[in-house]
Amino acid sequence: MKYILVILMTMGAMGEEPKTIEMRVAQENREECLKSAKTFKFSLPIPMVTLSTETRCEPRLENEEPELKGVET
Repeated sequence: MKYILVILMTMGAMGEEPKTIEMRVAQENREECLKSAKTFKFSLPIPMVTLSTETRCEPRLENEEPELKGVET
């Protein structure tokens, strides 16, 4: 079964509303997806800036394509 790696990246400066970007990346199988998900877990130590990532693996729907989009928070 093919999977989609979903990456949610939230960024914002102190005092501003954070923005979230969702990226959906095609993966060949669950194991590959879980391995790739680990590479996106990081923090960026910049004062007064918020940067967080969240990842998950989902089964790929029949006609689902990789995409990049903004997310309402």
